[in-house]
Formats: sequence, C-alpha cells, structure tokens
Amino acid sequence: MKIRGKAPRKPRNPLVVLVKQRKAGSHAPTAKVQRLREKHKLRKSLKQEQ
Repeated sequence: MKIRGKAPRKPRNPLVVLVKQRKAGSHAPTAKVQRLREKHKLRKSLKQEQ
C-alpha cells in the first residue's frame, strides 16, 4: 500500500507566488534625500537672515 500526500495546489494567478515572496523595502528616507533636505533647510535659513 502506497501512502500518497496531497500535491500542492497551483495558485490561480501565477504572479501571486512572486508577490508573496517579495520583501518590502525600508520606508526610511535614503541618505541622499536627507542631504537634500539639509541643503534646503540651510538655504532657507540663509535666505531668511537676509
């Protein structure tokens, strides 16, 4: 007597597997964005002093 396990079901949409495996990226701003923000703050503060 052979023991048979259940075969894995195929998803209806083949892209579902890819979407579930995708890892979300960081939501923190990158170093480039932070440098640009600091640059804008500096320009704004210098402009206000004049």
